[in-house]
Amino acid sequence: MYKDEKTRKLAEMPIPKLLTEMSIPAIIGMLVTAVYNIVDTIFVGRIGTEAIGAVTIAFPLFMVISAIGLTFGIGSASFISRLLGENNKEMANRVSTTSIITTFILGIIMAAGGLYYLRPLLRLFGATDVIMPYAVNYTAIIIVGSIFTMSNMNMNNMVRAEGSAKMSMIALSTGALLNIILDPILIFTFGMGIAGASTATVIAQAVSTIMLIAFYKSDRSVLDFKLREFRPSLSIYTEIMKIGVPTLIRQLLSSVAMTVLNNMAAVYGAAVVASVGIINRVFSFGFFVIAGFTQGFQPVAGFNFGAAKIKRLKDSIKITIKRTTIFGVALFAAFYFFNEQVISFFSQDPEVIEIAANGLRLYALVLPLLGFAITINTLFQALGHGIPATILSLSRQGFFFIPAIYLFSRNFGMEGLFMAQPVADGLTAILTAVLFIYVYREIKELETDSKMTVQENLKMQYE
Repeated sequence: MYKDEKTRKLAEMPIPKLLTEMSIPAIIGMLVTAVYNIVDTIFVGRIGTEAIGAVTIAFPLFMVISAIGLTFGIGSASFISRLLGENNKEMANRVSTTSIITTFILGIIMAAGGLYYLRPLLRLFGATDVIMPYAVNYTAIIIVGSIFTMSNMNMNNMVRAEGSAKMSMIALSTGALLNIILDPILIFTFGMGIAGASTATVIAQAVSTIMLIAFYKSDRSVLDFKLREFRPSLSIYTEIMKIGVPTLIRQLLSSVAMTVLNNMAAVYGAAVVASVGIINRVFSFGFFVIAGFTQGFQPVAGFNFGAAKIKRLKDSIKITIKRTTIFGVALFAAFYFFNEQVISFFSQDPEVIEIAANGLRLYALVLPLLGFAITINTLFQALGHGIPATILSLSRQGFFFIPAIYLFSRNFGMEGLFMAQPVADGLTAILTAVLFIYVYREIKELETDSKMTVQENLKMQYE
């Protein structure tokens, strides 16, 4: 039925082996990205506490830029994997081309608007007078690179959707490694300071973008990127947005939550702002690796759902939850018991080390639950279930996190700032479990229907 080797693999390869083959490249790519984030913060930390504060302030804006790329990337990836499962390659080509070109246009608009409103945005995100000069130097260059950041977020997800996880890994890893190499050269050797860090990021993103476009123009891709396939339609955008909007909401709420957190942290001084930034970078290590597991899981789930292979879908869910939970427990032990050693890599400031180490210990508490929550949210996206995905997106960084910041900081002071995220993640895990019960019932019903169909076909053959 499936002529292409990649789509046949999604349909027939044993699920444990398939998930491993799909997840390992994604994990490596995300791991390299996480290591880059950590190394980047280490280099910036050598400039000073104010420089770390500037990167922390710029992070919500970077999340907004990423959100647009992820909206199209995750929405398109879900749609494409289901279309390939249905053997509808022609429509998958149209979706991928439309998504790539639309994202590129939006990147140009974002770059122009971001530069025009740069200082008001940074002030909104919590930049103090001390941090502002560093924030302007760093963020202006990041905004110029919006086109590449958004395109990477988009194309990496679509590449994985067609089963080319290794190409996604190569593009991510090449960009991240180039970034790590360029950071010290531009920051210290060329004396660019914090602007060197953002310049390295943009150059690396540009290289990754070129690699991904070259892949789509080659015969290695299942899909064909051709300008004539750019035929935008309401039906394509609706299907992309159905799954992409929950991602957009989640990222935008994360940006709002980080803005609130930065502004409240600024009350306590640059050391607390820097601590918030360091913890988020360290915590992102665990988040990115778990995301690597689920990025390998997403095309497997979406394809087999589209192909009505429900047993394979159920097996992929169980195995992914098991693997991500084991990793979460291991990371919890590392961050909970060795928090000071971890933080000392990023700052030599005793005040920052003390504050951030205590905060990281609190963040670590929810890591054993994170794998389940992210896996099920990815499942909703893979199956095209926009409503539960939207509910979870609104809850984690909105309904739960933002109120928790105000509530816990008011009652526990500075320490309360670091209690908000683990509480929000714990509540989100509970809500995820409730929503999963209803979706799993639907999967069971589909399995029953598919078995009945097979039995009816067999019966007709013997009559």
